[in-house]
Amino acid sequence: MDCASPNTTDSGNFEVMSINKQVLGMNARNYLYITRYNLPRAKMLADSKLETKKFLIKNDIPTSNILKTFVTRKSLADFSWDLPSDGFVIKPARGYGGEGILVFTKWADSKGVTVSGKTYSIRQVKSHILDIFDGIYSLQGLPDKAFIEERIVPSSFFQKLAPTGLSDIRIIVFNKIPIMAMMRIPTYESGGKANLHLGAIGVGISMRTGITTYAVYKNRAIKFFPNTKDKISGILIPEWDEILLLASRTQFLSGLGFAGVDIVYDKRKGAIVLELNSRPGLSIQIANQASLRERLERVEELDVQTSERGVEIAKSVFSEDFLENAASGKKVLSFIEPITITNDGFSRNYQAKLDTGAYRTSLDGSLIDELGLTLLKTRYMTVSATGREERPSVRVNFTLGGKSIKTVATVAQRSHMRFPVIIGRRDLKGFYVNPSISQEKEEEVSMDNPRHEE
Repeated sequence: MDCASPNTTDSGNFEVMSINKQVLGMNARNYLYITRYNLPRAKMLADSKLETKKFLIKNDIPTSNILKTFVTRKSLADFSWDLPSDGFVIKPARGYGGEGILVFTKWADSKGVTVSGKTYSIRQVKSHILDIFDGIYSLQGLPDKAFIEERIVPSSFFQKLAPTGLSDIRIIVFNKIPIMAMMRIPTYESGGKANLHLGAIGVGISMRTGITTYAVYKNRAIKFFPNTKDKISGILIPEWDEILLLASRTQFLSGLGFAGVDIVYDKRKGAIVLELNSRPGLSIQIANQASLRERLERVEELDVQTSERGVEIAKSVFSEDFLENAASGKKVLSFIEPITITNDGFSRNYQAKLDTGAYRTSLDGSLIDELGLTLLKTRYMTVSATGREERPSVRVNFTLGGKSIKTVATVAQRSHMRFPVIIGRRDLKGFYVNPSISQEKEEEVSMDNPRHEE
């Protein structure tokens, strides 16, 4: 279903002036876009998580599988409760705002543990599903269905960003064109739910580069993750083009002309669609510091033939100048990079782990003698999962990504770890780091807690 007028053409000329640069409000969203472009049957599809799931599976759109559907009390009474030991998710079919969803991380001996640490017996789970039947969590308070689906295991990228719960990427798509994107990061305060109204963090994303820009937390702009010194901007989202294409294709096949597509990264399956929203929220504008209405009006009259073309248009029309300049001037590095350490004409190559959470670079103690380095009198206090520790320091010169870096690093015992060197964010200026790791590079199993390292 194309949303544009059939008399318009996608000429490649994007000098279309916006009519209104004001923030898109709820009434304007409902009248100008939802009522006009979202057919009733498509809205009914999106309003039911169960029907959305069936639609995604039918159209070969990657998503988590359905394990069991409960329609009647008899179906609930007859179920054997033979479920995956590593967890699953119970959802109301017509739930709203994340209400009524139970995420289990463990299941054994007829009881399970949720992501919040609460233990449920089968009797309690059945009681919860009966509440779902009664419509307690449904969008309009009507009788509902319940279903069980596979639990999504976050990829390492999102596990580093969120202390609990499941982060997702909300992309608003119109006429096959991704219009605006936001990463929603749950917090302990939000109960592990990616809901900004409950205390989750909303992070704007550059449509062209896939790099995070601004962020909002409790309706105020922030630059760092709460209670840390970790910057929110400058994070490169992996597989960004594929994400945009997946969102565009999902919107087009759903019949929704104006849709919010929620995408998550599963450790086993990669990028998958979590759900559709026919009435996407408007706080995405705050996270991007941009007008959704302006972007919509710039492309409303285009006749877009394919999702691939829609993604091309999005990346061309909605590019941010300051991010374009930053991206072109900074080199993107992977999570693990080769470095060369030199001292008095002697050099040696190592594989280093790049950790934007750690402030200072750290070397394994064995490298001191190996490279002939001299310890300094200054010692630095660091904090890790094992507690506070005072570490010696050393001056070190190394080359990373073609750039020569002189720094002061701490010295630690890293012989039990895969990488003898960690490069902290203090020495990563001028680079972007892609947190995703290719399959052939194993992530270091470390006792360090980089979020708290000084």
